[in-house]
Amino acid sequence: MQEMKRQRGFAKLVMLNVLVFLLVALSVNFLASLYLDGRYLWKKVFVPIDEKAFIESLPDQDCAHLIYREKEQLETQYVPYVAWAKKPFSGKTITINSEGERTHRLTTDQPMKHVRFFGGSTMWGTGVDDQSTIPAHFNELHPDYRAYNHGQSGFVSRQGLARLINLVNQKVPMDIVVFYDGCNDAHNVCEGIGPINSHREVAKMADKLEHRWYVTDALTGSIRTVIQKVIKKGVEPPSKCLADQAYAKLVASTMVNNWKIARSVAALGGAEFHAILQPVAALGQPNIEYLGPRGDKTNWHVIYPLVQEIKEREHLDWVHDFTDAFDVKEYIYIDGCHVNSLGNQIIARRLIEMLKRLE
Repeated sequence: MQEMKRQRGFAKLVMLNVLVFLLVALSVNFLASLYLDGRYLWKKVFVPIDEKAFIESLPDQDCAHLIYREKEQLETQYVPYVAWAKKPFSGKTITINSEGERTHRLTTDQPMKHVRFFGGSTMWGTGVDDQSTIPAHFNELHPDYRAYNHGQSGFVSRQGLARLINLVNQKVPMDIVVFYDGCNDAHNVCEGIGPINSHREVAKMADKLEHRWYVTDALTGSIRTVIQKVIKKGVEPPSKCLADQAYAKLVASTMVNNWKIARSVAALGGAEFHAILQPVAALGQPNIEYLGPRGDKTNWHVIYPLVQEIKEREHLDWVHDFTDAFDVKEYIYIDGCHVNSLGNQIIARRLIEMLKRLE
């Protein structure tokens, strides 16, 4: 009898300890959830603009602050095959249509040609308003054409190819297709966090498809997320391209192969195709002293020469090297890749000059 009482007492003690542990875990996880949600809302309301909007390249600071505030309000949605796109949005400086793509004012209802632009956030227009993107400036200089901005933040050339296929299989009108790549392929794919045909969100999406234990998530999900953010904060992921020349060659050749396939797909859609190796602050002679040291050993220093070598070796006259486009005295760069309205205008003018020469 005494033994049974001791066993019951021990069982109650164990259950009490388990209950206390669960309550503590739930409480800490709840606090971690509050922190994560609060941090998200804080960034939406109090956008850290000063560290982004350099007065040298964005002299209209009021406009720059408005653009960045609106950008932080944008939300992302899943899109089959291309992975993601922005949700529809209508602000003072940023407009996103029902297809999740940025738009600018139409210049004609009866365009002579349809020009479709693809790329990452540099094509999308981070740091500038709707009328200051590359497609918008192109349209301003060529008002008899219709220019479409299919760029999305973070997109690599493989995602641009997927978006182009989605358009061609729906037989949308197209006469000229322009891919503007280099920054993201060299930066994101060189991290080597996924397969070579990868993108920046591959780990996050793979995690979503894994079986989730709801009890574990309820007890520690937010805690694990906070710990991961603390560990990763300020830590640049190692570059596989800098460490492995063979992998760097694979990244470069894959980007060019994506362009080759895109060229064939564009031809099926009845369009001529041009691939642009975009300028980045790490290369060339841009005026960027306000950005601080740019370094001489980046992914772009490795990938760009390899792409240029492929272009020359295979005589790819439809691949155009724009890496010197911003070798001017004016301040162009907002950061290592994104540029201001003047920079986008320079690219648009150079594109038009290039197309005229090839007519």
